Amino acid sequence: TVRCTYADPQSFGSSILGGGSSGGGQGYHPTCMALDPSYGRRKERALIVGFDDGRLILSKLQGAAGIGSGITSLFGGGGSAAGGGTTVKKVDSVLYQGMGSTSFSGDQAGIEAVTWRGGLVAWADSSGVRLFDIESMSRIAHIDKPTGARSSLYPTISSLHPSILFERSDLLLIGWGDCLMALRVRDTQSLTAATKDGAPAKEIKRKTVEATMAWELDCVACSVVPVDKQHVAVLGLVPSPSSSIDMDESDQCAKSNTPVHDYSVAGGDNVLELQIINRETGKSISNDRLPLSEGHHQSQGDNLITTTNATEFSLLSSFTCPRMDGVAEWEALDDAEKEAIGREMGDVGSQSASGKRMPDLHLRWNLGKDVCSVGNEIQSEAVHYDDDQSVASNCSVCSDNYLFVLSEPIGDILPDSALPVRSPPPIMTVVYSYDACLVQARDVDDVISYTRALGKPALALKTALAHRRDVRRHGLDQLVDEYFVALLRMGSRGKERPLSFSRLKIAAESLPILLGGDSRMWQRWIFMFSRIRGGLFLIREKIPVRDPDLPAFVFEMSLEKMLEETLFNFNGQEQQGKDNGVVEKMADLFLETIRSWGPTSALRRRIQLYRYCAQNQQWGLQWHSLSGGSTVVSFIQQAEKDLHRRISQTAFGVLADKHHSPSLAQNNSIRQYIDSSKDSLFDVEHLITRLAMRLHLSDTGNSRSPDNYESPSNVILGDMNNNSIVIVESMAELELMRERFDRALGYYLAIGSHFMIDSLSSLEEMAVQSVNSFYQNSFNSSTVDQGNKFENDKYGHVLSLIELHQLSHVLLNRNFFFSNEKEDSAAESPIVALILLVGLSRAGRFLIDNCSPPEGMVRPTDSDGNTFSRSSLPLDLVAEQLKSRSKLLYWFLFQVFIHKADIYVRFPTTAVPPAAITDLHRIQTSLFVDYADENEAKPSENKHSPAGLTADNDTPFMAFLRAALPYGGVQADNVRVKLETYRGGIADSPVFARELAFVIEHFGKGTIEDAKEILQLYVRGANNLYMAVEFAERNIEHSIILWDILVQHCTTPDSTSDANQNSALGALFGSLLEAAAHTGSDLASLVSRIPSGYAIEGLRPKLIAAISDYRYKVKIHEHVDNMLVEDKISVLRELSHISRRGERMVCHQKTTGRSSNQLKVRRLKIPPSRQSRAFSLPIR
Repeated sequence: TVRCTYADPQSFGSSILGGGSSGGGQGYHPTCMALDPSYGRRKERALIVGFDDGRLILSKLQGAAGIGSGITSLFGGGGSAAGGGTTVKKVDSVLYQGMGSTSFSGDQAGIEAVTWRGGLVAWADSSGVRLFDIESMSRIAHIDKPTGARSSLYPTISSLHPSILFERSDLLLIGWGDCLMALRVRDTQSLTAATKDGAPAKEIKRKTVEATMAWELDCVACSVVPVDKQHVAVLGLVPSPSSSIDMDESDQCAKSNTPVHDYSVAGGDNVLELQIINRETGKSISNDRLPLSEGHHQSQGDNLITTTNATEFSLLSSFTCPRMDGVAEWEALDDAEKEAIGREMGDVGSQSASGKRMPDLHLRWNLGKDVCSVGNEIQSEAVHYDDDQSVASNCSVCSDNYLFVLSEPIGDILPDSALPVRSPPPIMTVVYSYDACLVQARDVDDVISYTRALGKPALALKTALAHRRDVRRHGLDQLVDEYFVALLRMGSRGKERPLSFSRLKIAAESLPILLGGDSRMWQRWIFMFSRIRGGLFLIREKIPVRDPDLPAFVFEMSLEKMLEETLFNFNGQEQQGKDNGVVEKMADLFLETIRSWGPTSALRRRIQLYRYCAQNQQWGLQWHSLSGGSTVVSFIQQAEKDLHRRISQTAFGVLADKHHSPSLAQNNSIRQYIDSSKDSLFDVEHLITRLAMRLHLSDTGNSRSPDNYESPSNVILGDMNNNSIVIVESMAELELMRERFDRALGYYLAIGSHFMIDSLSSLEEMAVQSVNSFYQNSFNSSTVDQGNKFENDKYGHVLSLIELHQLSHVLLNRNFFFSNEKEDSAAESPIVALILLVGLSRAGRFLIDNCSPPEGMVRPTDSDGNTFSRSSLPLDLVAEQLKSRSKLLYWFLFQVFIHKADIYVRFPTTAVPPAAITDLHRIQTSLFVDYADENEAKPSENKHSPAGLTADNDTPFMAFLRAALPYGGVQADNVRVKLETYRGGIADSPVFARELAFVIEHFGKGTIEDAKEILQLYVRGANNLYMAVEFAERNIEHSIILWDILVQHCTTPDSTSDANQNSALGALFGSLLEAAAHTGSDLASLVSRIPSGYAIEGLRPKLIAAISDYRYKVKIHEHVDNMLVEDKISVLRELSHISRRGERMVCHQKTTGRSSNQLKVRRLKIPPSRQSRAFSLPIR
């Protein structure tokens, strides 16, 4: 129990601030008090107490043993502390003596309020507000009582009470009646005038007061507290719109029948409100009515006003706790607390600690930047995106701001982790005589609840992310779930409207940003996206592969779901009979996903294979240049991207800037060995088993166990549908991950054998056309376009796989695909499958590069004497597999003839070719005859054109006959019979005319009949006078007869033609003259053979031109001969110059009586082998 007893006021005498003492010897009661803010830091304890008689007493306690004893002594009036033992001295002094009572009704007597901070003390009584400097014990200012603070102005309110407090160490906040003001105390300096006796002027420090704010309120202030730098909270009473005096009888009756708490909130006819006032404008930005329970009311009878005591209401705030001076508080903090406050105020280390003040709590918080201050903006934003009721917006994403995750920088949304948590808002309490109400500013949870109630989950999530450290009642996981549920329309409301692709794309892009490193949330939403058709294909690149670490069953489920959707679309495409590229795209994405989630060693190996394919000049970029660009580079870039993501992907990497990831394999050799890794995201063995079961289920003819699947000798496949290509290629990719390269190659070959068989006929026709048109001067552009159609860049790495891992033996295994001969007969051979898989050109270059002689034949060497090491496909075994496809065999043997002549038609190490080679010669001869192109052999329509005067290059068949017939594998007589049979005795037929003429000329009997037949083949079959003239000159034995036949041919009119015979024959004979001039024939003899009386138009100019051409050729040969002689002389002169001998003079020292100046001559002899490097020295 604390005793509150003070001495009689008459014993104090006069007060410091004047005013007489009130009479009477009765005791007076304290009305207010203020404890020294530095009470705990000072040895001298002080307390200021205001009494109802107008006194303001400063009590000082000296010699106190502790805080507890000091307080007891101050109030107890005794000379010792509680517990005894220590003598204390209490000194009381009157600071101010005011009026004990007033003449105004309702005004309180004495000191009504007092506040103390630092060296400033302020109190209020009936006369006004006074400011006092407690350190210098001097008064500062007096402010009169506001006019609006009189109780007579408010009939329903009694006992108006002033509210004063120092919100800052130099700023006093006052709320009294309807007046709200703020007073700032400033330290000023002034100079006094110099005195007459010569004393210098003195500098006087003074404190001045200025009003920084003064507003009239629309309420009667009961208490006032600061909110922030711009706002003040006022607890006030607002009179009811109609009091009991102004009511009529019906209103009075209604009021009497209504419970008290229904029509009265704060007592009487007043309403208690908490208002937030703007300091600059004085306007209220927020008014909240407080539902306090009604207490006992004084009733003075009917038609009398019920009044409310304003002193019963007070507002307490966490921002108005008793405070020391700002500088003293700052010095009392340690360094860590100073640094934290500095960061919070945005002024880290800008000033020294000694020069700072402790910032007030209300200055650390800003109502304008608080989330709850933007309620109007939230409402307007919600209305802006409120078009979800539109039925036509099936693809609209504007029903909520779902795009905020992608459109706004995520760093601007999330709070900066380097900054400390913002200062919390004030906690205020309204205290009433009968009740208490806790007042707290709306926090971010209230805003989130509000936006959720509006049906705007995206707006709620955005608010939570921006203030995630202040969220208490809501979980971010729940808000993220609601965001995706609304965006993907998974709720009951969303089922009524279809899901658009734009919404699905936004959801996929938002996943890594919103889920981050939460493994549980990733698993949940991966399963949710698997329920949406095509959803996993959109998020496959968003699923984390490193951070966070997801379990393997998540990836396996995703792959199986993607495979099911791909197969479903394959079946739907077959039923509709459409050729949709979307299905092929889905299959490519599924395979790309398997590769990206497999072991990193498999990704490195794939990069190695594609780089080898791109750097190989034979079946790599050289062929791609024909097709207008290579896709191998895109494959490499995709594999490097997947590898880079597997190595460096982080949960929050999506928040960083996107830069081009460097190549991780650019420095690796294309033949470098790659170690295997066990870091696959899914169980490779388990997925292989699941896919193998799908392949086995399609095989209804045989029952195989999974044990047969593990056999390394073959690849078991059943009766597959068109959609099984995805499964087979997936098996190939998985076998690559297991480093079972032979089985992987087997599955790749199975793709070509089973799923590309439709293009085989077109491929065979292109192969035949490429052989027949090989020696044409201009390559057919249609052939190039057709060839590019069958070139598959997707499987170009298969050739790299065969070469780098030496898998040529797999191509020679005819029974690799199936386990019995019955099934084997239904499949294409591995060589044919490879051609279908990679294309004709690539496969041809690959087969030629790896082609080797037949078994038992000595292998040729290159120019350096090294045996070819890459040849691992025996020629006869490859031809054996191609026998079922004779057109491809025709093409392959011709490729061998062109590019591997050393093992096919030249035999530099043996005189007798192997039997296997001669057999292939006979087969190729038959194929040349079977696939002869009659259109290519037809002559030009203008048979007398100058082009017909030159000899064409050898046809492919003629080149082969020229090389193969001397070895005896192909008999010339048999070839002649075949060609004559094929021509059918038609002399004018161009087919095999030159080939037959070649065989008869070089392997015939040399009779005149053979010579005439050859000439007819050149003239009528090949329609080439140049070849005929050359043959006539070459065949010396029958040259005269052949020339007669040629002249007769050129001068005999054609009875079947109706054209001008003279002009036609003249042109034909002119062509004969030109051909004779080109071959150097005797033109005079030719002219003499012209029949007498036969007119040839333009004969003279033709002869002159022919003679001129001949002379020109002679001059060319003479000039060439002269140049050769000059070159020889020049070379001999140079050799003679560099082979000169020189003499060197060597000077020796004096020995055995010889003179020291004697010189020794030494002749240098240069060997003939080194004469080219000799040089002459000048002798001096």
